[in-house]
Amino acid sequence: MNRRAIVPVPVAKPPEKIEETAPPAPRTRNRLKAARRASRRHGKQASCDSLQRYKRYPAAAQSRNEQGVVLLNFSIDRTGRVLAHSIARSSGYADLDNEVMAMITRAEPLPPFPASMPQPRLDLTVPIRFSLR
Repeated sequence: MNRRAIVPVPVAKPPEKIEETAPPAPRTRNRLKAARRASRRHGKQASCDSLQRYKRYPAAAQSRNEQGVVLLNFSIDRTGRVLAHSIARSSGYADLDNEVMAMITRAEPLPPFPASMPQPRLDLTVPIRFSLR
């Protein structure tokens, strides 16, 4: 007798439905802090970019091959008005230091704060580099 063995054929199951879920949103407080940091970075970057446009290399300093970095400390209000400025660290050359003090005066007013920046004032210390390269 010719009997065929009945072999069960596996039936392919449809794939399980996988729901796509977004990762949990960070807590609101963390998002606010991140937004403030980003705004502060944007405000600082805009101020630094604006300052660099007004930088001039003193001719006398160039002729003497004077190079260096001046650390400029300054405070600005929401409108970009400079409230105070001073040299936090000298380059070691009076002409370069004096140029930085004149530069911040020429650059005023600096860009205003973005609306997302809640603080009324920003205190910054930025390096101003003078290089002959």
